[in-house]
Amino acid sequence: MTVTSPSTRAPIDPARLIAFTSTEGRAIMLLFIVTNAAFAWGTVGFAERPWQTAYALALVAAGGILIVVKHPYPYPWRYTAAILGIVLASNALVFDTLRDGGELGRATWNLGANTWLLFFLTIRGRPWAAWIGMAAMIAETAVWAAATDRGVMAGVSMCSNHVGILLVGTLFAGLLKRTAARIDALRERALTAAAETAAADAGIEIRRARMEELAALALPHLERISAGGPFSDDERAAFARTEARLRDGVRGRALALPEVVEATEEARARGVSVTILDDRGEVIDDGDALARMVEVIVRTLRSAFSGSVTVRLQPRGRDSVLTLLHVDGDEATRIALDEHGHPVGPRTDAAHGIGRP
Repeated sequence: MTVTSPSTRAPIDPARLIAFTSTEGRAIMLLFIVTNAAFAWGTVGFAERPWQTAYALALVAAGGILIVVKHPYPYPWRYTAAILGIVLASNALVFDTLRDGGELGRATWNLGANTWLLFFLTIRGRPWAAWIGMAAMIAETAVWAAATDRGVMAGVSMCSNHVGILLVGTLFAGLLKRTAARIDALRERALTAAAETAAADAGIEIRRARMEELAALALPHLERISAGGPFSDDERAAFARTEARLRDGVRGRALALPEVVEATEEARARGVSVTILDDRGEVIDDGDALARMVEVIVRTLRSAFSGSVTVRLQPRGRDSVLTLLHVDGDEATRIALDEHGHPVGPRTDAAHGIGRP
């Protein structure tokens, strides 16, 4: 029995390991948005144009909502580009409205907010895009710092803690990915083991059913034989038919289908010698083709009232998959069927020179 691989299942999304898109994850994102709003409102006095701060806050909130929407892993590129665009635009809006000089405190809330967006982007499988966003954010901050006479290095220094946060996010995302891969491997092994166990159990059941079938078929005759003769002609004929049926189950197992078995029993009861051979060694996968083959076999057996009929599944590589030979005295009819159950070549109606079907 063939065990089907369970590897068609979709791999685990690493973000699911921390319930990123769950109700709890969305609650955390809501807290993120509320916190940013509090920082923006608390530092609105540093903004020359508060409406720009409001737009920046709206963009960051939209980015947070976009991050927790269910999407395939890794995060689709079009949404990744949207997050990077939000980072650049919101930073530009906030820096453009901040007053020159003096301590800013939490007025640069946008740097922390966008760092967390990049952190979340890393968790969703786009670390390189997140680092590109961080590089762009550092460049924006440095340009703004230079324009406000703080100096380029001061701008770069403002982002140092945020670089550390993104580094932690990248390492954490790598850990999640490796953990998800290990869980996938364990799941595959568990499913494979379950499939193999099921196949083994099915094999045991098939063998048990086969033994019960053989016992029901042969045991009464064996008990009669063990009791000793004399045996009537009907009993001897029954013994011969049972022996032939047992031989069919061994030499022609792939063709031992209910319709074929019934037609074979009827033909043998009429005195026809029936031989069923399986030289292919495997079942016919095409159900329609098998149905056509069974129909031809049954029709041939039911039309035979004397002589012998040989039904043979051919080995692989032959032009014909199934052949039937009915020999009755000097008359012989040979039928060959292809892999689709359709006739191959003309019928042969001469006994001489036919040989094995």
